[in-house]
Amino acid sequence: MDNTTFGGDAPIIPQWIGPSHTIIRVEAILYASLVASFFSVFLAMLGKQWLNGYDSVDMRGSAIDRSQDRQRKLNGIVAWCFDYVVESLPLMLQAALLLLGCALSLLLWDINTTIVSIVLGGTSFGVVFYLIIVAAGTASVSCPYQTPGSRVLRSAASTTLAVGSACRRVVKYSHTAITFRVNVEHYRPWWSRNRIMPFLKDVLYEVPRALAIDALHLGRALVRMFVAFPCGVYIWLLGAISILEQGSDEQATTLDLHCISWILQTSSDKDVHLLTLEYLATMVALPDFYPAIVVDCFNTLIGCLKVVNGEVVITQRLELLATVSSTGFLRTYARLSVVDPTSGVLTDIRRRYVRIFQPETGFKSLPFSHTFGAIHTLFHRHQRYWWIRRGDPGPSNRERVTVIHALTELAQSKYKRRDGRKKAPRWILSSAMHSLSQDPPLPTSAIVDCLSIVAIDLGCDVLSAKTQTLDERCVRIPADAALSDSESAFNWRKFWT
Repeated sequence: MDNTTFGGDAPIIPQWIGPSHTIIRVEAILYASLVASFFSVFLAMLGKQWLNGYDSVDMRGSAIDRSQDRQRKLNGIVAWCFDYVVESLPLMLQAALLLLGCALSLLLWDINTTIVSIVLGGTSFGVVFYLIIVAAGTASVSCPYQTPGSRVLRSAASTTLAVGSACRRVVKYSHTAITFRVNVEHYRPWWSRNRIMPFLKDVLYEVPRALAIDALHLGRALVRMFVAFPCGVYIWLLGAISILEQGSDEQATTLDLHCISWILQTSSDKDVHLLTLEYLATMVALPDFYPAIVVDCFNTLIGCLKVVNGEVVITQRLELLATVSSTGFLRTYARLSVVDPTSGVLTDIRRRYVRIFQPETGFKSLPFSHTFGAIHTLFHRHQRYWWIRRGDPGPSNRERVTVIHALTELAQSKYKRRDGRKKAPRWILSSAMHSLSQDPPLPTSAIVDCLSIVAIDLGCDVLSAKTQTLDERCVRIPADAALSDSESAFNWRKFWT
């Protein structure tokens, strides 16, 4: 304090003898690069171990059992986002390489200009090249230089465009925009001397009311959103619990449907498709449905057919595959109509079918004309079965049973969407009555299906038992239905028995 501690000698301040701040930053970046490299190697070894576990055949039994086990593993890989974890390995290696180039450039900056220019030039070229291939992969799906970044950017771009389109539609069709647009068109040219004041008066009078209406609609939408989210989570939890509680048979059926869909998507062998669809035809019940299988059956069907001069013909040597795929498509489409009537898969298939097969397309020469007639009538409502109209004898009992069961599910789904009008579609009811009048009589399951269609048309609730058999079904006749008088009710119950 009084400069007497050291006398007349000035104190010596100690100097920092450790590495410079530049060296510390360089080493920090280098260690980050080293950690990223080692972690990518560690994750690569874990991924190799996981893939070995997926590839191992640790189950004995039939080919169906092994396929179900493999499909269970594949579903787990998709559910747990295994591909994203594996794709993170090259990203970590690329980040480690970038950090290494930055560290070397920072270290050599004060040492030698020539050396640092070479390192910095190589690092910059690598960064620019990577940005170019990411941009190319984002711009074109067919570009072979795809990276995780390009896929993420393409998905973000599509989401942004969808959100922007939705916002434009909201702005365009809002009450405020409509009010302003109507006034502009009414007072055109509104900037003239005689019209500017009435225009501003009407705008100032009507726009606040339109804004209030838009605010009310926005508030209702937000309330629905906040209410729908917990309800959606609750429904998802109930679905997860039901999946955990369902039996092994239903789980096996679900895995079979996934296996069938995977084979139809990945295999190009028509014989494999035929065996797969024949196995689908042997599955009695489809309790838990997989919507993608409808698209796969439809793709297989249209791959066997072509329209020549307004007539549907089958590609040579694909007659049996076309027959089996038409039956599978009709059955799966009817099942999806019952399980999820508002599915986008149904809309997409309807659009594709109408574009390929016109209403006046002929199909009398097909060996499965009965099945295709049901499909054609399903997508072109004003058409009817040509074999009913012409009085033809009709198909075999096996084809008729499959079609009638699909029509029963369609009648049930259509009845649910008719707003209480207790009627089945007329063409489905006509098909059921025509099938009941055939000689020799149909098998028991087909008769039950026809009577179920009649019961649906009379306003009765048809309750299918959750079993593997199709004949265990219950019909509940309401007291206030069209059977109010005792004689009609007695005759109907006697007929049903």
